[in-house]
Amino acid sequence: MTSHRTLLFMLALLIGLTACQSGPEPVMPEPVSDSSAPPEPDFDADLYADFSVLTPTEEDIIRAFRLELDEDWLEAAIIYDKLAQSSAQPERSRFLIKLALMYYQGGLYDEIDPFFDALGEQDIEESDAKHQQIIQAGGYLGAGKIYQSLLNLPEIEEIDDYPFKALALNIRSRGVLAIGKPLESARMRMQIREFLKAPEEIEANNDFIWDALNRISEPAMLRALAEQQTAETRGWLELNLIVRRSNMLPVKMEPWIDQWYQRYGEHPAAPSYALGLLEESRRVYIEPKHIALMLPFSGRLEKVAEAIQNGFLYAYYQDPGQLAELEIINVSSDPAEFNLQYEQAIQKGADFVVGPIDKDLVDLLQQRETLDVPTLTLNYGNDEGESRLNLYQFGLRPEDEAVQIADFALAQGKHHALVLVPDTEWGYRLQRAFTRRFESLGGYVIDYNVYPARKNDYSAAITNLLNVTTSNHRKSILQQTIKEKVQFEVRRRQDVDMIFIAANSRQARLIKPQLKFHHAHDLPVYATSHISTSNANPADDRDLNEILFVDIPWMLDNRNNVDYRQVKTYWPDESQRFSRLFALGIDAYRIIPSLRRLMINPDESMQHHTGLLSVDKTGRVKRSLLMATYKNGTARLLKTPNTLNLSSGSLP
Repeated sequence: MTSHRTLLFMLALLIGLTACQSGPEPVMPEPVSDSSAPPEPDFDADLYADFSVLTPTEEDIIRAFRLELDEDWLEAAIIYDKLAQSSAQPERSRFLIKLALMYYQGGLYDEIDPFFDALGEQDIEESDAKHQQIIQAGGYLGAGKIYQSLLNLPEIEEIDDYPFKALALNIRSRGVLAIGKPLESARMRMQIREFLKAPEEIEANNDFIWDALNRISEPAMLRALAEQQTAETRGWLELNLIVRRSNMLPVKMEPWIDQWYQRYGEHPAAPSYALGLLEESRRVYIEPKHIALMLPFSGRLEKVAEAIQNGFLYAYYQDPGQLAELEIINVSSDPAEFNLQYEQAIQKGADFVVGPIDKDLVDLLQQRETLDVPTLTLNYGNDEGESRLNLYQFGLRPEDEAVQIADFALAQGKHHALVLVPDTEWGYRLQRAFTRRFESLGGYVIDYNVYPARKNDYSAAITNLLNVTTSNHRKSILQQTIKEKVQFEVRRRQDVDMIFIAANSRQARLIKPQLKFHHAHDLPVYATSHISTSNANPADDRDLNEILFVDIPWMLDNRNNVDYRQVKTYWPDESQRFSRLFALGIDAYRIIPSLRRLMINPDESMQHHTGLLSVDKTGRVKRSLLMATYKNGTARLLKTPNTLNLSSGSLP
């Protein structure tokens, strides 16, 4: 019978204590797939229900391990702290590493750095230094300090202890994904796979790989496939391309998946993951037979509706597998009349509705308990609460851009912001959205001000916001006091590290030079896509130089975009003026089959023209955008952090 001392040694291996020992590391055997090999024994913590035969230290180790199994990280941390206080080196060092690891697992990222700072080098064995670096890097990542996290990680090849190597790969994969390197992130997750045994861990790791691949634009994916890749990487890329090009239509997917399986029968995604995608498409695919496109082709939204319609029609006629009848309805803005039109469309056979775009009419649909057919509105209602059955919402909300600017700025290490917006309802909406998000993630909005939207001189708003007015006032008082002119350097406030502006292109061209004139030349300026137009004019746009802004791939990454070129050919004038709305129309058609699947899996996303699209549990389509800056009057795409999908915690 196995002694309790031997089982305790096995437990120590499981919780990673022996992995932290100094001296030679044991050589871990390669995993084998021989079905005749005996199964590994499961460790049952209940074997130690009777602690009477254990020492107090052993009892605490068992308790800590049980708490880890229950994911009660903070209680486990308390026990490891107790064990560290009562232990001598090198055991003390190992318990401290475990304590810090519990902070990381429990999400106490801000506690990790001060913890190690307070300990000092003498409390951590030299052999544990790399483990400390890895945990600190995880803390930085969890706190949104992405670049600091990546810089802190040791090279993977330098890590001998395989659990910490897996943890380092986990952290680095999330970090490089956040800075816009999805293929590199996916490759790292492929390396992690060899450390995983539990089916749920393998499945979660595959899901991460898939999410990373979904972030690669199709042109970038085709470039990657044209280069030399490992069989595993190529198999994942080709499988992802199948899903994109089939649009999850089962009749298209099935023969392509069969061909893929014939080529990659030994691939980690075969057969379960690939077949799972096919089964999911059969289960949740939306395949309408009759689509009603309900848009207002008269009144104030007429031009908007026409642009969206043209994008929608382009995608409809470009779809070789489309079988649905399309009915276009000119909807009324009157609520009662719209309700009647909506019901009549369904009575005529519509089994999917796209529209309306009027926010009040979206609110009207939200008030219904349920909808008879799936409906994709092209705006968002005011109710952000629970979902309504069959209601999906999609649009180009400016608030979403302000939220992502907050994410980007924090990821770049900015924590003290000024906000400058026009004196309009639109300006106040963006100010509220940015402030709410920035402060919810630990940033501080130090002050905000409004400028007159219809004027050209914003100096009063800018000088007040920068405290330049106060500086000039001090100069005047000093000169009056000493009765002489004095040499006085006017300075802006020094308690901020960024400024967020809400502005259109005309306003932004005026704001940036005025900020520079008023001593804020070194203050990074962030803005929404509204500063950029589809009519590029480098001579005029030089005044936008160095402004950081978000925009959709249709505007920033269109060099090899076939849809973009064809739309420009068919609608040269309209697509120039309403470019983003054309992209919205195209995506509105192409996302239809995937809406239900994305809502069921809110962590999954798909690359489209209006961004990396996902659907939350309330049916609202979320857009993850690209970041750019102006250089020499031309918008340039940046590789910068995208923090929207950062996850934290344990493997994977």
